[in-house]
Amino acid sequence: MPFLFTHAFLLSALAGLGIPVLLHLLLKQRNPRMKVSTLRFFEVVHTRSSSRRKLKNLLLLLLRLLVFALIVLAFARPYLPEGWSGQPLPKRQDVILVLDRSLSLRATDSGKPRWPAALAEARRVLASLIEGDRAALVGIGERAEVLSGFGPPSLILDRLKDLQPTSSRGDTGDALREALSLVATLNSPGTASVIVIGDLQRTGAEQLNRVSLPRWLPIRFIRVGPAVSPNVAVTDFRLPAEPNGPLSMIVANYGDQPVQNHTVRCVLDGQTLSKISFSRGAGVSDSLEWKLPRLTAGWHEAEVQLEVSDALAEDNVRRLAFQVPERIRVVAVENRSQVRSFEEQTFFVAAALDPFFGSTNSGQGSFVVDILRPEALAAALAPNGTRRPPDVVLLPAMRSLPGDAIAALNAWVDQGGGLFFFGGDSLEPSRFNAEFGALSPAQWGSPVSADAEVPWRIGAFDRTSPVFRPFTEARSGGPAVAEFTRRHALTASPQSAVLARFDDGHPFLLGRSVGRGAVLLANTSADTAWTDWPKHKSFVPWVMAAVTWLADRGDERLLRSSDPLITGTEGRIRWGNGGAGLNTPSVPFAAAVPEALTAASATAVTPTPAAPTAFARFGLQVRPASSSPPPALEVRSDGTAVFEVPFSGFYSVSDESGRERWRLAANPPPIESDLAAWEPSAAEGRLARRTDAESDLPPGWFGNEPGRQEWWRILLAAALALLLIETVVANRSTP
Repeated sequence: MPFLFTHAFLLSALAGLGIPVLLHLLLKQRNPRMKVSTLRFFEVVHTRSSSRRKLKNLLLLLLRLLVFALIVLAFARPYLPEGWSGQPLPKRQDVILVLDRSLSLRATDSGKPRWPAALAEARRVLASLIEGDRAALVGIGERAEVLSGFGPPSLILDRLKDLQPTSSRGDTGDALREALSLVATLNSPGTASVIVIGDLQRTGAEQLNRVSLPRWLPIRFIRVGPAVSPNVAVTDFRLPAEPNGPLSMIVANYGDQPVQNHTVRCVLDGQTLSKISFSRGAGVSDSLEWKLPRLTAGWHEAEVQLEVSDALAEDNVRRLAFQVPERIRVVAVENRSQVRSFEEQTFFVAAALDPFFGSTNSGQGSFVVDILRPEALAAALAPNGTRRPPDVVLLPAMRSLPGDAIAALNAWVDQGGGLFFFGGDSLEPSRFNAEFGALSPAQWGSPVSADAEVPWRIGAFDRTSPVFRPFTEARSGGPAVAEFTRRHALTASPQSAVLARFDDGHPFLLGRSVGRGAVLLANTSADTAWTDWPKHKSFVPWVMAAVTWLADRGDERLLRSSDPLITGTEGRIRWGNGGAGLNTPSVPFAAAVPEALTAASATAVTPTPAAPTAFARFGLQVRPASSSPPPALEVRSDGTAVFEVPFSGFYSVSDESGRERWRLAANPPPIESDLAAWEPSAAEGRLARRTDAESDLPPGWFGNEPGRQEWWRILLAAALALLLIETVVANRSTP
């Protein structure tokens, strides 16, 4: 038998067989000679016992030599190659083509596109196969895909005709795992080989060393494109973190040469607004900013476009879809007349919401404030075709309101309006309780004053409430800095929740739901007559949060965008309440109120959510238009719509009436912009190889590597058996 050895150098250990022989000779037992005067007193013993002892020792020596030799041979890994019996080796080849279809294959190098070059290499490999050979095709993408199982090369050639690169990232390691699954289906795996054709992008081949491949499987890499390609890309584009901030973008140079005086075109809703010049060193990325103009409410589309000719055109454009919400309209009712503006009760609250109110300057704020007299309130709340009604009404200490204003307020709150009451010296508790008892979270009592030396402070407040959201982070300040010298005696209504208390436990802020609307009551004045809070920085974010919550907007006062979509992945849209609406409002008083803040009779009231809307009534459109049909929306049981994102563009979701409910921007994966590639030999060197002993599959007696019969298991088993025999023989007594 033509035995071969995997580790032939270990056979030199067989020289150690002389050691047991030497020890046997050195330790051989010799009978000593003794001189005696007579043999009369000695007993004659059978002379054959000595011969048996010698035979036993020789047998033990032989067994030990065999055990040693078998162990050495086993470690040398002997095997019989395929065809040792004289039968001819199989001539058929089973070639698995692993073809890169990631976005980087859309690149061009000196005017030569990579994708046709990759197809040409695949056809060349298939043309080299002869009759009887088979081929299979695996595609590299976001998810590796077996495009065709084993079949004649002509079948794979037909499959290549309509194949195009995708817009997704690529993972070569994942594709090699799919190739291994195809190898496992072969009756004779030794006929298999794998050929990887692509640009061998470093970012797509980073996980090669984590793919465990059998060492007997031939794998060859064919690269199309150079090792380094000049490419400048916009890798990120996002909204500002704060209101009125600029849009930010990251521009990176992945080439090995610096770029000078390149330009980014800034496009908003199809119109070019500005151009930004930049320079980047080789391998450098940095940010740029784009200050938006004042925008109207609604959805907007922003694009940044590189005016550059480089290897990959797809990453020269990055898109962003965002919504500018309607500004929250606030009506502040002012009771004082013929006073300067800073002496009005509503001055501090109005200035906190809109610093530009009353001036000719206009900012991109989230609030617009109108100061009205009490007699004009009813007309402001009435439906008007030219102007929408206010979202929130601020009522500082009112002596009285006209009867039509009171009726209008009750109806307006019931239909979803937000109302904010403040106390003060001019408030008449009995009249107020009679006029607003159905709306107010508490019954007003007479004003009381604090000790001149010890003013009241806010002792506890509900940090989970949206009203106090600005103070949830560490070191974000809070209302505890404010001092209060006067307040009203209050009796909370059973339908209200206490959101904040003074340090002596008396209620400071209460809220309740009324119909579809909400009401807040602050037990202090709106100006500085009873408190110094308007002079502290924490007053402005608190007023903004309270009015935003009353307007039932949540975080929608900021520019709003969906999570970014990446081409080649799965897009998700989450409708709250199983599809009740895209903009699920924050639920008034739904959060649990801490025990220390809640009166014994106070209960939280939660509005009834809207009925779910079926996703099947929504449609998906993509711009710019593609020859392929738009992807379909798949509805999940948790109210999530899922769809594929095959290409870049703007994805618009509309309901059955044609109203746009959501707009999303899809961009190419930034990881594909780095076109640096491995050399084929370097890629092969990164592969992690394993032997059959390291295989996840249980091997047979002769191993599971095709093309060879491993005998080391048989040898180790024989050595173990001889070792047991040696133990029995050694412990058997010789007569």
